[in-house]
Amino acid sequence: MSQGPDEAAPVRAGLLRWLPAIAITAAMAIAVTLVIRSNELLDGERTLTRWFSDLDVIGIRSLVDVLDFISRDEIAPVVFVVIFPIAWRTWGRYAALTYIATGGITALTRITDLASRPRPTEDLQWTEAVFGAGGYPSGHVIYAVLVFGILAYLAGRYMTPGRPRTALRVLLVMLVVTMGPARVINLDHWAGDVIGSYLLALPFLLTAIWLHPRLPGWLSGLPRIRKLIGADREV
Repeated sequence: MSQGPDEAAPVRAGLLRWLPAIAITAAMAIAVTLVIRSNELLDGERTLTRWFSDLDVIGIRSLVDVLDFISRDEIAPVVFVVIFPIAWRTWGRYAALTYIATGGITALTRITDLASRPRPTEDLQWTEAVFGAGGYPSGHVIYAVLVFGILAYLAGRYMTPGRPRTALRVLLVMLVVTMGPARVINLDHWAGDVIGSYLLALPFLLTAIWLHPRLPGWLSGLPRIRKLIGADREV
């Protein structure tokens, strides 16, 4: 069923607002990945990594330990799965499925390394990369951007405005912002690995945020599918 002029206009307007941001971040991610693949350490990368690893601010190590714990390979999937029924019960099936679909993209980081980059040693030396255990991309950073980023968006969309919503969103955004530096402070990644990983994850997050409010309207001619995913309750 084709859309009439009145229905198509908002779709085009929304696309024109979001497409530049999605396209720019995707292009930057591709460009940075190509640069990283064709070089060893980038200019200034060792210096920036050393600065973060030497950072000695009160409480920073405790924060790094918390972030490291919640993003461990054996803990992160548990956190991800536990949040799903909570999101379903609190915000509805459609929001929960958006969360699981967006966060599930993190699994792609387990398929292969995008560049043969070793993790830094304690004295910041470049060593041989081990395929499948390299530093790029950082699965922890991509996990934080997609999982906590989409949760921050859903909280803003479904929670009643007030201090609890603000506090939750600030916490989630802080987890996203601090995960990358924490990985460098712990010498789990070079600075370039983290920057590239943020760029890789952002287009997926922006696409999910753009799609979420629009998909129910696109499925207006498929009521069974809308009901199946809970989108029939979306206004």
